Amino acid sequence: MGDYRTDFDARIGGLGLKYFSPGELLARTSAKNKFGTANSKPPERLWDNIIPTILILDALREHLGKSINLVSIYRSEAYNQASSDKSTGYTGRARTSQHMAFSAIDFKVAGMPCTDVEKILKEWSNSGRMFHSPVMFERKAEKVKAGTIPFGELPRTWRVWPLGVWFAFKGYIHAYPSENFTHIDTRGQTSKMSE
Repeated sequence: MGDYRTDFDARIGGLGLKYFSPGELLARTSAKNKFGTANSKPPERLWDNIIPTILILDALREHLGKSINLVSIYRSEAYNQASSDKSTGYTGRARTSQHMAFSAIDFKVAGMPCTDVEKILKEWSNSGRMFHSPVMFERKAEKVKAGTIPFGELPRTWRVWPLGVWFAFKGYIHAYPSENFTHIDTRGQTSKMSE
């Protein structure tokens, strides 16, 4: 058994991503939020949850031909819920955010309004577009103090062993024009709920 970073790099590196490195998925985990609460790295049991999300973003980067900056990915429960008021938690984030399950990414596309990005991703989701993972993955549900993070059984996968799996994109997509970023997650069900 190797160290955390070596194992994470091996798992994500096996996806053959064209535009993103494993390190980009961990880059912001050492940050502190505005309340001074430090984030942490995603636990190993959740690593597979990010696989469908980052594969879709890699395909989006190819489709757009524009660079994508990953803004927020994994959030520990303490980081996500931090507040100046300990009794209420941070009201700006969902108490059962998909970020805590390591299945969500907030991102910006260079030179493109987030509303246009949202439209493309919703078209992909509504059309049932399929995506390929060269590795098998098993998503895991995550429970936090506020409850179980909404997590459907999808994406349904079609195994094509030894060549990985095909999966359908089901999740939540939302544009935030005030800061020009887009949220995407692969919670396994098409959702209109908050992130």
